[in-house]
Amino acid sequence: MTIHIIPEWHDNAMRVPEFDDSLHQTQLFLSQGQDVILTIIDFLPNLNQVMLKNNLTAADVWSVYDVLQRVRLTDDRPVAITDFTWPQQAQFIYLPDRILVQVEDVQYATVWLDQEWQARIVAIDLWSAAGRTQQLLVDYRGFISRVTTFDTQGEVVRRDYLTPSGAVAVQETGDSGAVTTQQVWTTQTHFKNMAELVAVALSQHLASMPATDYIIMAQSQRATFLVNQVAPQQPVILSYQSQRTDPQLAQALLLHISGTVAYAVTDTQAQYDKIVAQLANPDELAVIPPYPVIATMQPSAQQPVVLIYWVAPSLEQADFEAVQAAMISQPEAIVFIETEQEHTAFDALIREASQTATNEHGLVDRASQEAYQGRFQFLPPQSEAKRLQYMSTARVLLDLGSAPDQFMQAAALTYGVPQINQTATPYVLPEKNGQIVTDQLSLVVALQHYLLAPQPNQLVRETAHELAQAHSDEYLWIKWQQVFNKIKQQRASS
Repeated sequence: MTIHIIPEWHDNAMRVPEFDDSLHQTQLFLSQGQDVILTIIDFLPNLNQVMLKNNLTAADVWSVYDVLQRVRLTDDRPVAITDFTWPQQAQFIYLPDRILVQVEDVQYATVWLDQEWQARIVAIDLWSAAGRTQQLLVDYRGFISRVTTFDTQGEVVRRDYLTPSGAVAVQETGDSGAVTTQQVWTTQTHFKNMAELVAVALSQHLASMPATDYIIMAQSQRATFLVNQVAPQQPVILSYQSQRTDPQLAQALLLHISGTVAYAVTDTQAQYDKIVAQLANPDELAVIPPYPVIATMQPSAQQPVVLIYWVAPSLEQADFEAVQAAMISQPEAIVFIETEQEHTAFDALIREASQTATNEHGLVDRASQEAYQGRFQFLPPQSEAKRLQYMSTARVLLDLGSAPDQFMQAAALTYGVPQINQTATPYVLPEKNGQIVTDQLSLVVALQHYLLAPQPNQLVRETAHELAQAHSDEYLWIKWQQVFNKIKQQRASS
């Protein structure tokens, strides 16, 4: 059988998706020797970065925009600034993430470099005295793939999707979203919007695939539209992931499974409990985490500093003060706080506490104050690779949110790092590889315990290894096989 995975990557034309169920499902199936076709329905001129960074090159790819734009190129071909024609008086100012182009001291263009390596051109903004006039997106295969034209108010007038030779293959108007195109596989030339055109192209593609294949589609409101429009002959499995379903639930959008869908999976038990209430048949929903745990990886050697890694989408002052109090018992402890929240108020708390920080002689001086302040480091949201790097040297993971960070808790199992959480999850056995805390006092006690515990902590390592077995790639593959078998039974009995 072949597994067709349809991701939801419409926001990733300029960046590589991370913490994404479709990515990790593809990695899982490839690791188990399965045939996988990534069915891309989003405009992704950076698709090679997605494939390379996430070790997905063994998967086949079918891209609807390659079909629409008649792209048959496959080789990676970065373009250079000299590949474009510039005014003779153009001056180039090189910055880390962009190149500014000026003509007679007036901005003419901004050439954007990729966010990942900042080494290749991915987009060009063209400017006039009135503002931005056009944006050119550069495909990794070496051609301008889309041109967006703006009016003087900065509103989109139209988007032109180009062939590698520069001809307009698809034109989308900015106000109504109406689409005009000429394709050899359909006589229809006008479509209400891009979603309608994508649905027609996707339907033709899936009709040519065996009915015994499986489709795993990242759930979204657009996915619901496409499933109902296409009605594929293959069984469809919807994949619900918290980062997509929570915003939909907040807007009271229905997440029900239509009759076109054979089955559904979600990432956590908490999400299962939210979604199952909308289902007519709860037996059609299973919990399969997207992140496997590598059970054989051993924790790193003891580090000279004691690192607390705190993943905190939002910070509470009471929790912060509890962590400060616990760190008094371990002078070598530092805390990295990964958060999107503004932390000016917490910086002030750190400076205030540093006024009484003493050195080894019991004296307060500038060096002792700076040393104390340096023990608290705020980080912006990190990539998967950076998070794993930090966890490989961490003494303890703090995850005090009401919605636990599944990726970080899986990483903690991989590296045998104890966890302190406020919400029970399958990744923590209290008193063994972590603690579930209910208030600030229990947080202080639990954190002090792990900061001072002898290393390596054998109980934590053994428990983490045991729990990792139940979240390994082999175990998750068994869970997927159970889903496939249930679908086979449904089809055989219908």
